[in-house]
Amino acid sequence: MASISEVLQRLEIILAWAKENQSPQGYFAALYYQMTKAVEAGINANMFENGTRMERLDVIFAQRYLDAWDAWQQGKPVTKAWKVAFEATEDPSVPVLQHLILGVNAHINLDLGIAAAHTRPKDAIFGLKRDFELVNSTIGNLVDDTQNRLARIWLPFRWMDWLLRTNDEGMINFSIKMARGAAWQTATAIAFAPNVEAERSLIKELDAAVAVFGNRLLHPGYFIGLGLWWMRRWEIGTVSEKIDLLLA
Repeated sequence: MASISEVLQRLEIILAWAKENQSPQGYFAALYYQMTKAVEAGINANMFENGTRMERLDVIFAQRYLDAWDAWQQGKPVTKAWKVAFEATEDPSVPVLQHLILGVNAHINLDLGIAAAHTRPKDAIFGLKRDFELVNSTIGNLVDDTQNRLARIWLPFRWMDWLLRTNDEGMINFSIKMARGAAWQTATAIAFAPNVEAERSLIKELDAAVAVFGNRLLHPGYFIGLGLWWMRRWEIGTVSEKIDLLLA
């Protein structure tokens, strides 16, 4: 792929497949589609220092998710982090919120740092930092809307999100912000890897750590797990209808 428009086209194919097959894989794809549209709008509004560079980062970043999705569909190996997220989509007891956060964990905690380092390796990575951080506010505005949509899927969501807020931020927004901060540290480490073998070793260690965290998100303990079970039990709508709500 060479452009954000191609990324959006690929995501639309995944969304159509997910709706046709009633697959929860469409939940994260819907959130990611909205995020990509938000970045595209920011580029068109000249919000970033270098729109061309940001588009290149967005395409490299998206390619990792799309490659992982294709591999999973074909029964081929995927990273440990994505395996946790994809396997969760086969469990009917997992609620929409958990699917979104598992996707965020795999794609941002693992893929984003790698994509940033490949976009601008070595010292050039530091020139990317301002635009990298600017995406946080862009996505933050989108996540507020997403949490409003989740409240239409599970009515008590607003109350629970308020109860579990950290620094006045909702669960998804806080998860993304924390993940992007960690991703920048990953990006600088990979950007200065002395050779291909060292880079692969760093990515392998990171993937294992992100997968462990993903499993903790999937199995958060009795009380939170009980709350998530009730959330899933009382969600409104079919999988296809929930995807449409996330895209509304």
